[in-house]
Amino acid sequence: MKTFAAYGHTDFILALGQGGDLIKSYFMNAFEFLHDIELKLSSNEINSLTKIPEENWTVKLVDTGSSAKTGARIARCERYLRYEPFFISYSDILADVNLNNLLNSHQESGKILTVTGVNPPSRFGTFYSDQNAVTGYNPTAMLDMKNARINGGFMVANEKIFEKLSPITECNLEGEVFGQLTNDSQLNLYLHNGFWQNVDTERDQDYLSNLYDSNKRPWLGIL
Repeated sequence: MKTFAAYGHTDFILALGQGGDLIKSYFMNAFEFLHDIELKLSSNEINSLTKIPEENWTVKLVDTGSSAKTGARIARCERYLRYEPFFISYSDILADVNLNNLLNSHQESGKILTVTGVNPPSRFGTFYSDQNAVTGYNPTAMLDMKNARINGGFMVANEKIFEKLSPITECNLEGEVFGQLTNDSQLNLYLHNGFWQNVDTERDQDYLSNLYDSNKRPWLGIL
C-alpha cells in the first residue's frame, strides 16, 4: 500500500477474507498504531505527537468471504469502485513495478485488463554454459521463460471487467477470466524485468526479511 501511495494512489479497497478481523482491527486502531501519542491520565486525553503520510489514505474494508475466489472478491467490491481504471493487486507480492508505466500501458492498449508479466526467481542456482563449458553461475537468477511470463500480480482494469466477473464464490480471475479476455483479445501484458518476489513459503518470507534486515529493499528501487 505504501508503494501505491508513493505514486499518488491513496484510495484503497481491501477485499477481506480469512483473518480480515485482524486487518480491520489494525486500521480501526491506526491512530494508536501509527502515531507517537501522548496520554494525559488525569483527563483521559490522547494527543498525537506526529504526522504520518497514511493520514491522507482512504481505506475501505470489505468483507468478501473466507472462501471466495479472486474474481468473486473483485465483483463483490464493484459497488465501491468508480467507473474509471483501477488497480488490482495481491497482498503477497513485493516488486518494483513502475505503476505509472503500468497505467499508461493499460490506457494505450484500450483493452479491458492489463497484467504485469514477470519471469519468476529461480529457487535453484543457475548455470550458464557454452555447450558443456560453464561460463557463469548465479545463485538467485530469474527463470528465463523466453516468450512466456507469469502473472506478476499488479494489474489495471476498466469497468468492463465486471461483465466477465460474478460474485459467485467460485469465480476465479486467473482460471476463468484471463482465458475469456485472451479469447476476446482484451488482455494486455505489461512486461516487468525488475525485482519481483512472491511470499508463498517460509523460505520466501525469510529471504525478504533478511534483505530488509540488511537494509536492502529492492522493491523500493525506483521510488
